[in-house]
Parts: sequence; C-alpha cells; structure tokens
Amino acid sequence: MPWWILDRMKFLVIGDLHGAMPCIPSEKFDAIIAPGDFCSDEAKGFMFQALKERLADPKKDTQWYDIAGRKNARAIIKRSLADGRRVLEFLNSQGVPVYVVPGNWDWTGKEFGPEVKGWPFAEQDHYATLIRGLDDVVDSYHKAVSIGGLTIIGHGIIPGPEFPQYTEDVARYSPAGLKRRKKWYDAERKKVAALFKKAKRPVVFITHNVPYNTPLDKINNPASPRNGQHFGSVIAREMVDSYSPLLCIGGHMHEYFGYCKLGRTTCVNAGFGGAVYTIIETNGSAIQRMDFYRDGKRIADSLLE
Repeated sequence: MPWWILDRMKFLVIGDLHGAMPCIPSEKFDAIIAPGDFCSDEAKGFMFQALKERLADPKKDTQWYDIAGRKNARAIIKRSLADGRRVLEFLNSQGVPVYVVPGNWDWTGKEFGPEVKGWPFAEQDHYATLIRGLDDVVDSYHKAVSIGGLTIIGHGIIPGPEFPQYTEDVARYSPAGLKRRKKWYDAERKKVAALFKKAKRPVVFITHNVPYNTPLDKINNPASPRNGQHFGSVIAREMVDSYSPLLCIGGHMHEYFGYCKLGRTTCVNAGFGGAVYTIIETNGSAIQRMDFYRDGKRIADSLLE
C-alpha cells in the first residue's frame, strides 16, 4: 500500500547536522523529518564574538561579518551552503519524502527576525537555492502538508525566542525597535496559528527550535554568553500549549537529545550531529514507538525531566 494512504507511519528523525552526513539506519521508514541546520557552522566563532560585544554594549550593532570581513564572510557562507547542499542531496536520494524546515544556519536572510543587518549578501534567501531541484525534499516552513493520516506543520529559522524574554535583550531595542519586533512576532504567531486552526488531523509540528522554557531548551555551555538561559521558541511553546499537537519535533539546542511531555504533546529534541537519529512510529493519533539512537545503538532512556 502506498505511503500516502497509510495511517501507520514510521519516521526517521535526524537532528542538526551542521554539514555532517547523517547516519541512515538499515530498517525501512516511510519518511524523514529534518528540522533544519543542514549547512556547516564555520562562522560560529565570529557570531559568538559579535554577540558578546552587543551584550556588553546594547548600543552596539556589531555583526559577525564585520569581525570576519565581508570577503572572508562571503567565502564562509558559500562553503557552508555547499556543505548543506551535499547533505540535502543525500537525504533526497533515500527514496522517501523528506520534510524540512530551515534552521538558523541555512542562510534564509531571516535568522534574526525583522532587524536590518546591513549587508545584502547575508540578507538574501540562499535557502531557496539550497533546496531547489530536490524532488523529495518537502519544504514545510509555514505550510501544512498531509501524509498518512497526519498533518505536518512547519515553523523554522529562529535561533531564540521570537520576542525577547531577558532584560539584556530588551535593552538592545529602542522603543520603536521593540514595537517593530512585537509586530513581527505577532504576525509570525498568527501565520502558524492559522495553520493549526485549519488542521483536521493529528499534527506533527516541525519547528527548528524546541519550545521555550522546557527541559529541552536550557543552554548548558560555559563558552556561550547565554549559558543557563532558556532559549527556545516562544511560538513553538504557544502552539503546543494552545493546540496540543501529537508531536513537536525540533533541534537547535545541542545540549539535549531526547523528549519531554507538555500536556498531551510529546516534544522531541532531535539532537546534534550525524551520529544520532530517532525512529518514531505513529498509528492515527497515537505514538506506537519512539526510539533514540546514537552510533547505531539504542539509548535506553531519553526522557528529559
């Protein structure tokens, strides 16, 4: 029986790859879910340095490419995109649909919301080119797609809360800038909520970043200027709280690989790197199986509390 009329579905879920090739298990599956960050992260050090400068002085607007230099930054972006394209071509070759949303490393030009960054090359939508011509790659960003008795809804890109949740972040905005950010956030939330309101089937919600203020999104990295803060997606949390999708599958927060429960929703952090993957089987509105693997070996307990 064709995959698109099955009620029982088996998904291979892969996490943030950052240019690494994913491990594909030998067992059969009906579809792949990949919540973004296909491209490599050579620019990360420059980004951390720019963030530290902005946090130290809210009036500063230092961007990573100001530190790296525009010529060097352009070459870094091109290498990153080439790595991401290799990953996506490999996923596209698996013979099953690949449901994706862009991550903050996939160069959409929208990584930080409505703020103007001032360099046209970084503001381009390179992601559209990244996935072009890959017939089995299904871009689910701000779309609803039906498969096997389920509706997949996608929300991607954003590396942190869509509206600032910490005092130091609020301080970076002028009153007009904060108002502009709030308007953008409200518009993004309404787009995703409209998809949920129309969905008539159990929903699998793919969101690059995991829901805010959960066991899945607390930064645990002493090298990060955000260490100890929750930095998930506010919109993802609001959709889970309001609409209780069957699954919410994200990544971005590399410290965690596992799941937690928010009400009736099972929230999954798909992990980081090519060595991890998850197998999830659904039957209608029920999850029949959810197994987490690292280096081909099943992890006994991946519940995060």
